[in-house]
Amino acid sequence: MTDPEQSRRQQEQALERGEVYQDVEGRRTEDPAAGAANAHSEADRNVEHLRRGEVGPGVPEE
Repeated sequence: MTDPEQSRRQQEQALERGEVYQDVEGRRTEDPAAGAANAHSEADRNVEHLRRGEVGPGVPEE
């Protein structure tokens, strides 16, 4: 049985080797196409926020 620290380390190593893809919301997948789809989906949401004039944390409003 693996301990939580070992499991976390294995997951991080898989990310570093490119065996697992993770987007900014923390969704993980082993499928490169799904990883790309998640990234495009996130980019589309960001564009919509910007069109409405919304800014993220730490970004000063003009």
